[in-house]
Amino acid sequence: MRDHIEESIRDRLSRLAGRVGSVERPRVCALTGSCPKCTQFKGVQLFGDKSTITASLCDCIRGCLVCSGSGMRPSGAQTTSGKASHSLTSDLISTVEPCMSPSPKKIVGIINEARIPSRYLEAELSKFDGFNPADRTQKTTITNWLRGLKPGKSSGLLLSGPVGIGKSWLLAAMAKHLAFQGFSVRYADFFQLVHELREAYASEQSDKSSLKPLQNVDVLIIDELGKGRNTEWELSVADSLISDRYNGNKCIIAATNYPLRSNTQEQRQIDYLRSEPATNQMNTTAFEPLAQRVGARMFSRLSENCICMELIGSDRRRR
Repeated sequence: MRDHIEESIRDRLSRLAGRVGSVERPRVCALTGSCPKCTQFKGVQLFGDKSTITASLCDCIRGCLVCSGSGMRPSGAQTTSGKASHSLTSDLISTVEPCMSPSPKKIVGIINEARIPSRYLEAELSKFDGFNPADRTQKTTITNWLRGLKPGKSSGLLLSGPVGIGKSWLLAAMAKHLAFQGFSVRYADFFQLVHELREAYASEQSDKSSLKPLQNVDVLIIDELGKGRNTEWELSVADSLISDRYNGNKCIIAATNYPLRSNTQEQRQIDYLRSEPATNQMNTTAFEPLAQRVGARMFSRLSENCICMELIGSDRRRR
């Protein structure tokens, strides 16, 4: 039996090494080439035809004669990463290594679970110039934070700024960037999150089972923090989620329209169009401080575990 297993493994390795009969396969993985479909994403195609961004393996990978879409190539074949492969303990499989790290298959899985809104399909960190051209420290701080991110060891990021300056766009760009780095990510609009959890509660599903995917990811991204009616139940859900990640030293990226400072004289003012078509007049409303909105306990934990940034910029939607 053992001889049969070893023979089967050797036969599989022979095929992975690119030999079928007397024909030798190419030793250059498709990831080294330039594909017009996946461009810089290297083997992964992104689509925005649904409510959230979806991903699939590109045809150039599925039809690759080196890895056949498996993401594993014979040791010594050319790759795009240029990094040494992880050593494997078994001599029988020591001639196989990843084509790219993280593998395209892993990235596809992460993107499809991330729930990034499809409206931000084109959001890329390379296009981010900062919220205020006069203040380059914002972009530098965010770029350096992303570069040094280590889940379980790094602090989170809490962004506060007026409506329309591009916070949600940046969150989506960061989510995509982290996914392509191999970090598991989940993007959640706070208002939508509360709505989904309420539906789960109504159908007698466990709140804990609904929160589990949000608790386990490397990086949880919460947009519109503080949005909603903020009933006692809604705040208890948010507190449970944030407390769990706080106690586990798990990274959170969050954005809010509510100011981080508690000085009521600095409450943020925004203009919005009234919904009544009869008046169609501009009106003004104020955002109270985030600590007042979500409670001192939740705000304290976010402040301790996150780099907090008050952003300044104009409403890009009105440009």
